[in-house]
Amino acid sequence: MTRREVAQLIENMGGRILITSHKNPDGDAIGSALGWFNFLRKLKSNVKVILYDEVPYFYDFLPNVEKIVSSKKIEEQFDWAIILDVSELSRTGFESISARNSLVIDHHATANPQSTFAIVEPSMPSTCELSLEIMKLIGEELIDYDVALPIYTGMVTDTGSFGYSSTTPQTLRNAAFLLEKGINPYTVIKNLFERNRVTRIKLLQKVLETLDFALDGKIAYITLYQRFIEETGAGIEETEGFIKYPRSIDGVEVAVFFKEYEAGKWKVSLRSKGKVDVADISRKFGGGGHVMAAGFEYAGEGGLERLKEELFKVIESALFQ
Repeated sequence: MTRREVAQLIENMGGRILITSHKNPDGDAIGSALGWFNFLRKLKSNVKVILYDEVPYFYDFLPNVEKIVSSKKIEEQFDWAIILDVSELSRTGFESISARNSLVIDHHATANPQSTFAIVEPSMPSTCELSLEIMKLIGEELIDYDVALPIYTGMVTDTGSFGYSSTTPQTLRNAAFLLEKGINPYTVIKNLFERNRVTRIKLLQKVLETLDFALDGKIAYITLYQRFIEETGAGIEETEGFIKYPRSIDGVEVAVFFKEYEAGKWKVSLRSKGKVDVADISRKFGGGGHVMAAGFEYAGEGGLERLKEELFKVIESALFQ
């Protein structure tokens, strides 16, 4: 669908509306969910946000964040489900969503919408920015501070504070538009990046001690074992941003972060400096994402060592093809 078609669809939505996003929600997921929640409450009376996992503490400054429900199952019946920043139902974490109709709003190149309606724009740096463009078509006067702050926050996190190559001139114009709603940029930066708990720093120390290399230094990788969480008392959400350290090393083309979230089960994050399309690599393992940032889950036989062997071969082929 086009942006205008989506805007008209949302304007005409009736009944009970569910807003949801992917497991382990990041700034773009939370920002777009809250942005739409705060926006739609001006138009609709029955809107609810349900996420599979809890919202990390450093997003607690966002307006109405306390209204987000964390649940492993959606038992209520909805007329509409708006699924943000992800296209496949499986990546929400929910086995099923009882909704008569569904709308996906996403920006991943690997998106494969399984919804009634969908808009997917891989050229957009964030789902938050795409959401903002649609909101403007519905009514700019509805975009107040409570809408602007979560949307701006998601744009900050998904663009690397407007430093990634995905950032466009329009992105910065949209950021300026949101700042005019009363946002203090430092409020966002302070809450996201300057509220580290001691547990996070202790966890970072343990993870960085696992730093290793492959392919003559072209791959740098770090590992989070379950025992690190137990030893430090940190939450797995506190690993946000850890992958920037291996990625920052001179000569590294691909950074990999292996996270053991259950015994024998791994979440793998990939970051590229541009020579390798990590979304394509992740797709081979059942995941997806963007050219320079992607990920997947793995629970195959052979554990971590087998995973490394398989993944590094694929990365090597991509680097030297």
